[in-house]
Amino acid sequence: MKKSIFTACCLSMVLLGSSSVYADQVVFQPGSAQGKDMWLSSVYNNTVVDDDKLQVGGWGDWYRTLIQFDITDLPPVATSVDMYMYAYDCGDSSTSVSMIWYFLMSSWDEQTQDYYDPLSGGYLGVLPAPTPNSWYGILNITTAYNWWKAGTYANYGFAFLATDNNNQFNVFRSSDYSDYRYRPKLVVTYNGANLGFPLACSTPSCSGTENIVYTSPYTSGSIISVVDHSMDYVYSAEDGIVWAWTDEKGEGTPQNQGCYPKVGGGIFSLEGTYVGSPSDGCTTSYLNYDSHPGYDYKATYDTPVKSAAAGTVVNFGGQRCIPKGLSSCANMGAVGIDHGNGYITQYLHLDTIFVYSGNTITKGQQIGLSGDIGIPNAPHLHFEVLKQAPGSSGTSVSDYKVVDPYGWKGEYDADPLEAVTGIKNVCLWQNCQ
Repeated sequence: MKKSIFTACCLSMVLLGSSSVYADQVVFQPGSAQGKDMWLSSVYNNTVVDDDKLQVGGWGDWYRTLIQFDITDLPPVATSVDMYMYAYDCGDSSTSVSMIWYFLMSSWDEQTQDYYDPLSGGYLGVLPAPTPNSWYGILNITTAYNWWKAGTYANYGFAFLATDNNNQFNVFRSSDYSDYRYRPKLVVTYNGANLGFPLACSTPSCSGTENIVYTSPYTSGSIISVVDHSMDYVYSAEDGIVWAWTDEKGEGTPQNQGCYPKVGGGIFSLEGTYVGSPSDGCTTSYLNYDSHPGYDYKATYDTPVKSAAAGTVVNFGGQRCIPKGLSSCANMGAVGIDHGNGYITQYLHLDTIFVYSGNTITKGQQIGLSGDIGIPNAPHLHFEVLKQAPGSSGTSVSDYKVVDPYGWKGEYDADPLEAVTGIKNVCLWQNCQ
């Protein structure tokens, strides 16, 4: 039998600690067309197997997995990068096994690679055995990612070899797996908008009978209306679909203001944040509402409203009250803040405003109190995030596009809003769930 050839060189790779600065985040989870991963073995599958699983281990023979992410369109510099693979149960008598981890330094072919083709790589250590039916985190590959992006090393990905082969197998979902939610993924964090939550409430009393205490963007039962990812432009061109960042979608016979029942039936969760607008017939069985460009948060009169980030108060007249200089938008109780990094946030329906155009604002500074200005008898906070389109001057309404501060958690590159705006939706909160 031919001898397995894997030339290993020692690679000094000090993995960076996570940054203390919160940041934007991209979850990159490629499908079959983009993903590059495969497995092969020393006996039964010498030539690459490119199917819906990845295997490491063996029973007398040896199985190994190679994986590479195409990071071309991901941020140029990351503050932290974690890699995850979903492990599942083999359904037999085998047990999990620890893995030897290599930083690959030679190319490989997903269609023709042979087990005995020479590969070289830097030894990174031994990883613990995974727990079946759970995510397996290979945490903090930041240095490797930044090397690849800088061109210090070519990106050939990683190899995983078993430490033993006594009926020991790890099996992971691959990028070819039918359910995209379980495919391998990178979580890339980088310095960006770092938005804080715009509502302040330290006691239940300031939210009325619902007893919502606003502590984060993921506060249970706080969202009334979502950014609709299925829209050509805001507040018009309704298409009969409401699509949330979690890939939950409403479509069918609408209630009142264009809120739609869940595709496939059931209720909307939105990571436990959704309460809907029952007074409009939009209970949690209906997603609220078509062509909406921001988030409506449940808030009674005079709930403190805070700036999501430091910046300068600006205003822009017109239907949407987009900031940048013309009028106060007083008819909508609006405040706009330009954060100086391409992002603008807007806060609408305030019944009291404590700031003026031109004021310099710090992150978390109270800018007003929630109310119902422009929407009589329906107090809430409308919070909207806009991003300057690449190459634009930033001086007109059309220069700014709606983005979703929660990002997009559906299949990578399948965000319908990105197809309209040309801007990728990534999580902008300082704490992303």
